[in-house]
Amino acid sequence: MTIENSIDVCITQNAPLHSYVEFKNCSDDQFSAIIALCFEVYAPQHTSIELCFMSEKEHCVAHKTFLGDATPTDVMAFPYADDDCAGELLVNIEMAVRRAPEFSHSAVAELMLYVVHGTLHLIGFDDHSAADTEKMRTAEKKIITLAIERDIF
Repeated sequence: MTIENSIDVCITQNAPLHSYVEFKNCSDDQFSAIIALCFEVYAPQHTSIELCFMSEKEHCVAHKTFLGDATPTDVMAFPYADDDCAGELLVNIEMAVRRAPEFSHSAVAELMLYVVHGTLHLIGFDDHSAADTEKMRTAEKKIITLAIERDIF
């Protein structure tokens, strides 16, 4: 039996990516493709995802509102108990720009990692224990490697 792996991604840019020089060559298609890749590898199904890029200020407000913590974070994932939509990702683009040099990679690679990490949470991965964190990191590396091989970014 073949499961059609079709992922619809609705992207909102509260903080427009093109206003950051680091993301001037990024397209919505790249983010849709890496989300679809996560589902292809770990949870083949037809679903949709809501992806919202936010400034750090907006992200901190959302973090406080939804999770009771006003400190900056990279990505928040909100899984939905809905057959039509797997969930929503709120991504802090300014943190990606700021943190990328710490890991010696581009802001685009850092932002893609946030999207992958959040998507894996929607699929069911967790990172609350050391063992779960190891599984999450292994899955992240696998997706990023495949994304590079497929020229997604």
